[in-house]
Amino acid sequence: MGRGTFPGRIGTTLWALVWLTGIGADADAQSLEELLNTPISAPSSSEAASKYRQALGEAPASVTILTSADIARYGWRTLDEALQTVRGVYVSNDRAYSYLGVRGHGRMTNYNNRVLLLISGHINNDDFYNGAEVGPTQGLNLDAIERIEIVRGPGSALYGAGAVFAVIDIVTKDADSIDGLRVSGETGSFGRKGISGLYGGSPVDGVEVALSGLWSDIDGQDLYYEEYDGPSTNAGIAGGVDWDRARGVHGSLHAGDFSAQGMFSSRKTARPTGAFLAAFNDPAATTLDDRGFFELRYEPRLSARAGAMARGYFDYFHHQTVLPYDAIPDGFVENDSFWGGTEAQFLWDPREYNRLVVGFETQRHFTIDFDVFDEAGTTYVDGAFPFTLLSAYAQNTYQPLDNLSLTLGVRGDSYSTDDDSVSPRAAVIYKPAASSTVKLLYGEAFRVSTRFERLLDVPGFLKVNPTLRPESMRTAEAVWEQRIGSDVLGSVSVYRYRIRDLIDATVDPADGLAIFGNPSEVRAAGIEGELRAKLGDQGRVYASYAYQTTEDADSGLRLTNSPTHRLRVRVSSSRSSRRSLPPPRRSPNPSVLPSREPKPMPSSC
Repeated sequence: MGRGTFPGRIGTTLWALVWLTGIGADADAQSLEELLNTPISAPSSSEAASKYRQALGEAPASVTILTSADIARYGWRTLDEALQTVRGVYVSNDRAYSYLGVRGHGRMTNYNNRVLLLISGHINNDDFYNGAEVGPTQGLNLDAIERIEIVRGPGSALYGAGAVFAVIDIVTKDADSIDGLRVSGETGSFGRKGISGLYGGSPVDGVEVALSGLWSDIDGQDLYYEEYDGPSTNAGIAGGVDWDRARGVHGSLHAGDFSAQGMFSSRKTARPTGAFLAAFNDPAATTLDDRGFFELRYEPRLSARAGAMARGYFDYFHHQTVLPYDAIPDGFVENDSFWGGTEAQFLWDPREYNRLVVGFETQRHFTIDFDVFDEAGTTYVDGAFPFTLLSAYAQNTYQPLDNLSLTLGVRGDSYSTDDDSVSPRAAVIYKPAASSTVKLLYGEAFRVSTRFERLLDVPGFLKVNPTLRPESMRTAEAVWEQRIGSDVLGSVSVYRYRIRDLIDATVDPADGLAIFGNPSEVRAAGIEGELRAKLGDQGRVYASYAYQTTEDADSGLRLTNSPTHRLRVRVSSSRSSRRSLPPPRRSPNPSVLPSREPKPMPSSC
């Protein structure tokens, strides 16, 4: 990682190009008790912890919520800036991508393929690297985010492969939350400039539309790399090759029981580090990532005790990296993927203290192409790796007492590539007092090898491993959540997990070629604490601490990029001049099984 030739990054922002309405609810006025009862799902989206709407205190998982008020208060520009403030999460960056570490496990260059990233319930990982983009590549205007839900622990029982350490759901604002038009611009150090906008309204009776977009351009800074400090490599200085260009648009529509959302983002950036043995300080070294999806959803309420959801979607992913070399022709790496799927879900309350969710999902990955070639016309890799996935899941929540609920869930996934898996989960949630919640959680997760890891054959460099197995993880966790008055919320989590058949790159001593295998197991244990408090009307304090030990099960050595201690503190105090929004027109749905009294079905599954 290079260090800037300037002493630090000091950004300035110019707002108020246009402010056509008094948008921006005074979310700071929300009490912490209201935050605890926030339904952690968006209208017309799957809820990250259980695939239906629940209050935070009822979710069978350890959850942290970052609200739109948090985003505005701390000025986060990208998703990784927000996530690195969360307990147990840390971020690394190689000047091209950001990589998440969760609970002591942060493998560099894995493209975050052990975390699932959702946009209002839609999985946004690509289907070649299974990568989750959490940096500038995301292309989502953070002003359009209602909240970010970080659900820790294995989520494969609901979401399948890749939901190993966490499911992160970015819940976007609906038309009611935006209520008008806003355009803003910014400029700052290192040639930063950008413009973004939001619109929310009802152009036709019964139809609500929310739109957001952004465009950003950053010239970057000169960077110094000690490893390249020599006369032939510009004394280790990468000059003018740290620029970044990003744009994106997201939209959603609601009309009765129907809803739709779509997104497209594009980001092109320079590669100043000489990655993949490319020439150092060459302006031709670039990376381009394009992503897009469209989803249509139908959610009828069948009766007071039954609901359903059906959705169909298409996704697109394109990637290109240009690698300039001094002595050989420049190289190109290119991906193109297109896939689609359908899901049907049924929710039924056979009794007022029992809730059953059953779902089925199919995916067809029509195009997964990977090509490596050079400017002289030589093709080194020309691969196509389509596949089909069939899945089914079920979860039952039973409440024998007003303050006790039991959750059991399981999901089965069957791949046309023979990577089949069954993932169970169990949870006991007990409320010894109105202000206290104790959660005992167990879950299993799996990650199939990506197309890159399992099927890619690069002559002279990387070979295929036909015996590569999926990796699996088992996690046990105890959570205590405590509300202290109306101004303090706290939680403590203690966990243990074990990963078997960890997929990692190794070198075959027989021929010296790289190969992906299952060389080791990982075991880990840790404790995390979190405190959120109000200081008067506008002051806020957030503090978290994580102690974690993550080691190779055979050697007992600590994993690389695995800090033992993580401490985070955020403090803010401000005076809001924006007017509060009127109450939303949609009524919030009740939390799951709030009591043993009969309850209506939620309007969103």
